[in-house]
Amino acid sequence: MSQARARAGAKPHKSFKARLRQLQGFIKKNKFDPLLIKKVDWLLIGLVLAISLFGVVCIFAATGTTIIPRPSSIWRMIQQQPKYHAMLQLLWTVLGMAVMGVFMYFSYQFLSTYSNAIYWGNIILLTVVLFMRAGRGSMSGWFYIGTRTFQPSEIAKLAIVITLAKWFSERKTPVNNIRSLLQALAYVGLPLVLILLQPDYGTALVYLAIFAVMMFLSGLDWKLLTGVIILAAVIVVPLWNYLINAEEVSFRLTRILIFLDPSSNPDSARQITNAKIAIGSGGLWGKGLFANGSFAVLDYIPDDHTDFIFSIVGETFGFVGAGALILAYLIMIVRMTAMSSSAGDSFGTYLTIGIMAMMLFHIVENVCMVMGLLPVTGIPLPFVSYGGSNMLTNYAGIGIVMNVYMRRFEVRVSSSQVRPQISI
Repeated sequence: MSQARARAGAKPHKSFKARLRQLQGFIKKNKFDPLLIKKVDWLLIGLVLAISLFGVVCIFAATGTTIIPRPSSIWRMIQQQPKYHAMLQLLWTVLGMAVMGVFMYFSYQFLSTYSNAIYWGNIILLTVVLFMRAGRGSMSGWFYIGTRTFQPSEIAKLAIVITLAKWFSERKTPVNNIRSLLQALAYVGLPLVLILLQPDYGTALVYLAIFAVMMFLSGLDWKLLTGVIILAAVIVVPLWNYLINAEEVSFRLTRILIFLDPSSNPDSARQITNAKIAIGSGGLWGKGLFANGSFAVLDYIPDDHTDFIFSIVGETFGFVGAGALILAYLIMIVRMTAMSSSAGDSFGTYLTIGIMAMMLFHIVENVCMVMGLLPVTGIPLPFVSYGGSNMLTNYAGIGIVMNVYMRRFEVRVSSSQVRPQISI
C-alpha cells in the first residue's frame, strides 16, 4: 500500500520535472538571435513611439487648467500645470515598450502552440470580470487593483486574433459553406456574448471588425457573404423598430439617436457638439497649449483625455496637427499591411492582418465619432488616449507584428494552407 502511494506520489513530481525540461527546451530552442535586430522595422517602432509621445502631450493639454495671468515662459507654464495623467501615460508608454520587447523575443509560433490555452484563459477572465463591481456606464468590465483598474476585454482582442489566425491558417479551403462559417462564428461568439453582458458594445464592434476583415481576406465565398448580409438586415431592421418604440430608451440607443439628430436631445449631445466646436476652433495651426478660453482648459468636453482626445488634438494643434496624426496612422496601417504580405507562413499573415484590423477600426471609429460622423462608442484612440490596458494591448500587438516580420525567413509556407492574397 505504501509502495503504491509512493509510486502515485512520484508521478506528479516526475510530470513536473518533465514539464520543466520541456519549458527549458522551448526557451533554448526559441532563444532570441541577436542577428534578428537587423531585421527589425525601425520605421514602425519609431512611428508608434512618436505617436505615443504626441499622445502624452495631448493628455497634458487636455488635463490643463486656466492660469491668469499667463506665465511669462513656456517652462513656467508647464511647471504650474497638473502632470499626473501625462506622467502616468508616459509610464504606460515605457511599460508598453517593454511588453513589445517581450512579444518580440520568442518566436510567434508559441502563440500557435498555446492558442487554446490563450483562448480559454481569455474566456475565464471575461467571465470572472462580470462579477466585479460596475464602473462607468454601469459596466462590469474592470478588475480593481488598489486605485488602478485592469480591463480584460482589451487583451481579449489579441486573444481573438490569435485564435482566428490559428483556425484560418489550418484550413485547406476557404470558408465556402454555412458549416465552416458557423465554426468560425463559434470562436468569436462566446467571448462576444461575454463582452455584451458587461455590457461593452464598443469593444464588441471591434471583435466583429476583426472577424470580418480576417474572414473576408481568407477568401469568403461571395454568395455566402451576400446571404449573411441579408440575414443581418432581416434581424437588425425589426430589432431597431422595437428599440426606438420601447418605453425606456437606453443611453446607448440615445447615442445612436443623437448621431442621427443631435437637436433631438441637446443636453445629451453636448459632448459631441462641443467636440466639433473645439476641432473647428483650432483653425489651421491650433490655439496652442493651455490657451485661455479653450475647451481643453475649461473642461467643456467630458472624457477629453480618453475617448475624445482627438478633439483636443484639433483644438490645440489645428488642422495641421490633426492631419499629421492621421497621416502617421495611415503610414502605420499601410506598413503593417505590407508586412502581412511578407510573412513566412499563413499564421503570421493572419496575425498581422488581425492586429492591423483591430487598430484600423479603433482609429476610424474614434476619429469619426469625435467629428460626429459615427455614433459615440467609447473606443479609445490607439497610443494617444489615456489608459494603461489599451496602451499595453496595442504595444503587445505591435510586438507580435514585429515578431512575424523579423522571422519571415525562418518558416516555410505550407502549400496546403489557405493564405490570404495581399498586395501593397
